[in-house]
Amino acid sequence: MQGYLLMQGVTEHKVGESWPRIECFRYGICCVRYRPKVTSEEMERIAQKLSMFIDAFISAYVRAVPTKEAYILQSSADICPFLRWDEGGAKATCSIHPFRPEACRNWVPSLSRPECREGLTKVKAISELLLPADMYHSIKEIKRLSSAVKDDGGASS
Repeated sequence: MQGYLLMQGVTEHKVGESWPRIECFRYGICCVRYRPKVTSEEMERIAQKLSMFIDAFISAYVRAVPTKEAYILQSSADICPFLRWDEGGAKATCSIHPFRPEACRNWVPSLSRPECREGLTKVKAISELLLPADMYHSIKEIKRLSSAVKDDGGASS
């Protein structure tokens, strides 16, 4: 099973477990804190999509994991090398989102994830009420959230 490796070591965390999903609010904390494992096939696919030779891709974006026969995406900045911040640094974007590794595809945003809660906490102080307008930038997005809550009985998909 694909997984993530905690930045401070090689602790492996399983992904894709069954927790109530929420929409990803693009705070980027998961991409800063964790490094996705990548297979040889994924490295070749990503390199091809970036129009890079595999050796150059590995040299720039990949690190071998010392305790396992695995590789992780990591840059010299010690964050995911494909994480890009929007103007103002409030929201994050994955520059390889359409062809990201399986570990990233299997990530399930959830209020049970500390990274997701941390992102929401950054929007508002813990003691304050977090309103939909604090997370969404348009009425259309807020209405979509309201519809999802009604349809799911409280959890969005």
